[in-house]
Order: sequence, then C-alpha cells, then structure tokens
Amino acid sequence: MKPILKFLSSLELTILCLSLSIVLIFFGTLDQANLGIHGATEKYFYSVFVYRYIDSLGISVPYMPGGYLIGFAFLINIVTVTFTRFTFNRRKLGIWMIHLGVILLLIGEFISSVFQEEASMTIDEGETARYTESFRYSELALIDTTDPEKDRVYAIPEEMMKREQQINVEELPFYVSIEEFLPNSALQRRGSFPTNSMKLANKGIGLSHVAIEIPKTGKTDERNIPSALVTLFAKATEQRESEVIGTWLAREFMPPQSFSYEGRDYMMQVRRKREYVPYEITLLDFSHDRYLGTNIPKNFSSDVLLKDNRTGQEQEFLIYMNNPLRYDDLTFYQQGFMNDDTTSILQVVRNPGRSLPYISCTVITLGLMYQFGYSLIRYSDRRKKKAAA
Repeated sequence: MKPILKFLSSLELTILCLSLSIVLIFFGTLDQANLGIHGATEKYFYSVFVYRYIDSLGISVPYMPGGYLIGFAFLINIVTVTFTRFTFNRRKLGIWMIHLGVILLLIGEFISSVFQEEASMTIDEGETARYTESFRYSELALIDTTDPEKDRVYAIPEEMMKREQQINVEELPFYVSIEEFLPNSALQRRGSFPTNSMKLANKGIGLSHVAIEIPKTGKTDERNIPSALVTLFAKATEQRESEVIGTWLAREFMPPQSFSYEGRDYMMQVRRKREYVPYEITLLDFSHDRYLGTNIPKNFSSDVLLKDNRTGQEQEFLIYMNNPLRYDDLTFYQQGFMNDDTTSILQVVRNPGRSLPYISCTVITLGLMYQFGYSLIRYSDRRKKKAAA
C-alpha cells in the first residue's frame, strides 16, 4: 500500500479527526454564550478554519481546523478504509453498510450546511399568507403603488446591497445606488453621534436620524437589523440629463418611505427577504393548551387550509409540535405565537438533504444488526460443533 493511501486509511487519522471534533465541539459549545447558536455554528462548524482576530496586527489568523476540514478529512479516511481494508463479501457486509451509512451522514450534513434555508411565515387567524420571510437575509423593496389595483415590487437582495454598487432595474426610471450597507445597525438622532457628513440622507426619516454599525449577533433571541443608505439617480433621456433624485436611509423595522417621481408613486423599505410560494395558507384556528392550573404550555397547534393555486386543490392540515407540514420542498414547523394566541408563527425550512440522515441511520442500524447477527450465528455454530466433538 502506498504511504499516502496508508496514512489516509490509518486508525491514527481516525482518532485524530475524532479528537479534534471533541475539542471543536467543546470550544464551540462554550462560545455559544458569546456568539449564540447561529454565530457559533458558523464560526466553528461551518468553516474550514476557526479564526481569531488579533487587535495588534489588525488581521484574523486561523488557530484551529473548522468543521468542514475535520469532516472532509474524516470522510476521506472512512472512504479509503472501506475500499482498501475490507473485502466486499458476506462476512464484511455489515461493516460495509455501517461505513456507507456514516459516509451518507457526513454528505447529508454538508448538503444541509450549504443549501438549507430557514424562514418563517406569520399568519393571523382568518388571514392568508402567500410568502415566507427569511430569518437571516434582507432585501431592499421598491414598490410602485401608482395602480390602486395592484402593486409592482422590485426587490434588491442583500447580496447586491453588500457590494454597495449602482443597480439598474430596467422597468424603473432611475438607478438605485447603495451608498452604504450595514449588516447590523442602531438608530441614532443626527448630531448625537459623529458621522461621515458625505453619507447622510436628505430625504425621509434620514433627515433626523442616522444609522450606526454595531457588531452582528448570532443569538437566537436577537436579530440583526440591517440598514442601507440609498441614492436614486434619474436615468438620462433625450430630454434631460441624469440627476440626483435624493438619498434615503432605509432600515429594517422602519415603516416604508413614500416618494413620487414622474407622476408615479413609490415606497422604499428594507425588509426580510420574501419568497412567494405557488400556494396559499389560511390559518383557520390556533390552539394554545396549558397544563391544568398553570401557565406552562402543554401544546400549541395551527389548523390551516392549504390551497394550491396550480391545481386548485384544497387540503386541511393540523401543524403541532413534532408534526410538521411537508409540502413541495418546504417543511412547516410550529414555532411560536403572539397577539394573545391569535397569530401563529411557522418556521419554514428547505433542506435538500433532509432525507439523508434517516437513510444513513437506517443503513447503519441494518449494518449493525447484520454484523452482530452474523457473528452470533457463527459463534453459535462453533459452539455446536465443539459440543458435538
């Protein structure tokens, strides 16, 4: 066996990966108190290296392998072990199945970490929802409200706002320039905090307030509140040259700001990124049961009516703890409630790899049963032969 192949399939590499995993989990769990679950997950487990910022140097340096690097090394190790050290036959079939299950588990976790999307859907009793709102990402929405019958929405995703560039939306008579984007911000009155005078709004609420950047949070009970400084430039035509329309401060949780241009009415707002689904969900009833004589929640559930606009089919579902609704590629979990138990909050998850953990655990269980069963039968046969002799 070649040295590199021998190293990759060695027991020492397996022990090293498992030991580093224990260390990573230990420090990642401790750091949850500072970073929150999402922050610690991103820093320790969904990264190639774990970095520490050195104030004196002004740079971040890696000091520990991250979850991706350890997981990839373990995946290579278990694949090479399976194909180089175990012959595929009846005696080793269980071991092959166990290794295959672990490989599927690692691949499934990688797919979930990269492609899983989480959002929420908030519905009042008797109301209908047609879109989800992202937990982590925002968008700048420019809404043409001129037509009283319907609104036209132009959404600029957070990824484009981060680049702080000028954006051309063909249907709009102006360019949208993102002067500054803050992933997490606090609102201050003008004059109460030193700011860059070159980056001040001259329209809307920005006339009296400024946004200042604060550190991002990954805690589950806190939210990042992004803000953007947006300048609109009129597009040049044969009749006129390009000109500045104005600069607005837009921030999540702030009400939409209205303005008019060339006889059309618009609203501007930074909001959670929305995804419209081809069906609608109506909340028929929300139930919040408590243990008798206490305020301790026993169960809360949402009775919903789902209407698929593609087929016209209507179905009623009851969503409660550990009984989510799975429809298309989305899963709806009962997450919370508010407004005196009249509003239900559903967590919405899209995870292309959601089936792999179930498949891998099933394969591992069958492999263990086969291997132990096969060994037990062989042991029993040997005892019978020994007794007969």
